[in-house]
Amino acid sequence: MSEMISKEHFTILVMAWIIFAVLLFPLLLKIKAPYGRHASGRWGPLTDNRLGWFIMELPSLILITALFLAGRGPGINILWVFWSLWFIHYFNRIFIFPFRTRTKGKKIPLLVVFFAMFFNLVNGFLNGYWLGYLAGGTGQATGTYYDNWLTDPRFIIGLILFLSGFTVNQVADNHLINLRKGNKSGYSVPKHTLFRYISCPNFSGEIIEWTAYAIMTWSLPALSFAVWTAVNLIPRALHHHAWYKEKFPAYPAKRKAVIPFIL
Repeated sequence: MSEMISKEHFTILVMAWIIFAVLLFPLLLKIKAPYGRHASGRWGPLTDNRLGWFIMELPSLILITALFLAGRGPGINILWVFWSLWFIHYFNRIFIFPFRTRTKGKKIPLLVVFFAMFFNLVNGFLNGYWLGYLAGGTGQATGTYYDNWLTDPRFIIGLILFLSGFTVNQVADNHLINLRKGNKSGYSVPKHTLFRYISCPNFSGEIIEWTAYAIMTWSLPALSFAVWTAVNLIPRALHHHAWYKEKFPAYPAKRKAVIPFIL
């Protein structure tokens, strides 16, 4: 199928999206997203936490899949690898993770769901359009992949880091979920694995994942996703870290928020 947007115009669009993320970062440092432990009823109507999570994450998987399959993507083997990694992450986020969390009765503002849906629509479109319409072919041009891309150092390093980040994220999520086993309510201090060094290894893992995806694909849309992931999760990790220190006076003083020994 022919391109709906030229590569030049697409590049401008993605760059604008990255700049928007950078400009938004200072604001997110000041505003606590009102869900989870920072939940607030002052942000308008609420919906069930699990339902809201399902609704807001779903567009990303649908859009990237639709655009990938509608374009030239299915004819290029390496693009199936990129799509598969995206699918694995989001299948877990949409169909598994929300229903494993012990958050029965918790609510999330519809406004948060709307903003997250908007982000996932844009992000899914940018990365899906890249995979389906702009990443095909071989040669020297930016946005193309050689027949031996599977042996390219960028792919190998990116894949190793992606799997490492995914593992860190999963281990951290499992630990947080297990803290509430036995119908426990409320929060407690996580103490195992990377939680000994940082308050939010689940966020660190996700930042590593999408940074790795950007390296692996060597694409501007994937870079934009990595930037947005960091812009969103670093402030949230800092807010979580401050919350732990406020709620638990004996919270480990040397523990950082999201980067061991640094931040």
